[in-house]
Amino acid sequence: MKINLLSLSNGAKSAKGVTVIIDVYRAFTTQSFAFDRGVNSILNVAEISDALSLKEQGNGDYCMGEIGGKRPKDFDFGNSPFDLRNIDLKNKTLIHCTMNGTTGAELAKNADLILGGALINAKSTANYIKSLDPTEVSLVSMGSRDTENNERRTEEDELCAIYIKSILEESHLDEHSVVKMIEDCKESKKFGDPLQPHYPEFDKREALKINEFKSPIIIKQTNGILVSKII
Repeated sequence: MKINLLSLSNGAKSAKGVTVIIDVYRAFTTQSFAFDRGVNSILNVAEISDALSLKEQGNGDYCMGEIGGKRPKDFDFGNSPFDLRNIDLKNKTLIHCTMNGTTGAELAKNADLILGGALINAKSTANYIKSLDPTEVSLVSMGSRDTENNERRTEEDELCAIYIKSILEESHLDEHSVVKMIEDCKESKKFGDPLQPHYPEFDKREALKINEFKSPIIIKQTNGILVSKII
């Protein structure tokens, strides 16, 4: 099995084989949380206007997402487990738009199969990949992108990719050490900051629950839309 470690938008564009788009803070942590609360499916889009249009057409129940970490105008929820915690999501369809995770899925045109990865579902994702026995795997750390489209790599996504790689190679990094390194990284510090209320501490706690979600997130094209499901 050839394993490619890739980063940012260009990494997503060049990804081949079974491809994991990794966004720990917060896209695929949020999707895992939503599925755990009974969501049926999640539609992934890269543009705010596309999300609102899909909802208007009756293709989903709620729009969730972010621009610069904040909930966009006319969206029901931010890209945040905290926003979903008290909502009845059973059998609902969500429309998800983020600057990194869902955008990365849209960019992965050369992938044979797309999976949504985060720390919370890292082992289930790796085990699913092993069951497929692919010849090539691409692990894409999406990092961070600001409203000016400037991208940078982030420790939590890069470390998550390395952790998934270790499981695929059966070298198994210590999960507690991985969590501690991510908890200490720069991106983690903004959660719970009173000056940035759109980054609640609750979301960091969910994101650091390594391997708690036992299903991989599989993203497939359906009627021209990338749809997340679990098995």
